[in-house]
Amino acid sequence: MSEIADNLMRENRPEDAFKAYQVVWSELQRRQRKLSVKQQVWLLLSIANAAVRCGDFEEAAEVLAALPEGFSESEIVEGNPLFHLLVGLSLHGLDEDPETEADNFARALICGGPEIFAGEDPGHLQRTMEVLLPPAETETWEGYVGCSRDLLNDATGYLRELLTIKYGSPPPYE
Repeated sequence: MSEIADNLMRENRPEDAFKAYQVVWSELQRRQRKLSVKQQVWLLLSIANAAVRCGDFEEAAEVLAALPEGFSESEIVEGNPLFHLLVGLSLHGLDEDPETEADNFARALICGGPEIFAGEDPGHLQRTMEVLLPPAETETWEGYVGCSRDLLNDATGYLRELLTIKYGSPPPYE
């Protein structure tokens, strides 16, 4: 079923993909089937990404808020550039918490470099780069690769393809 949802994202049908990912999650819970912690994190990130892409920012924010609470032991949530990008995008869509939105966009940039913003509204990256000083060792954001791209290495399905497009190469990242 995850493959169906991934295919729907590829077909630019995020509303349908969102519903399909939710069914996968619900079925896993109902059947008490266990995915690894990493698989659960990436499925929840897939749900959040689809929710953001179809404009359901409230649902995306709820899913994303659950990740640090329930999956901090995975060590792939905090510092994950995609997680922070999606939090920033969901908060931007909700237009409720500009400080936390800016903080998460800054974390996305620091952790994943400017490329994590590829395909997004360029204003998000532009505003972030205007208020956040570049790394002292390079004094520029150009060429900066981020400090924790490696947290993206276990991405699956559509999200792996999305990251490949953003970065120009598939994981693994260093």
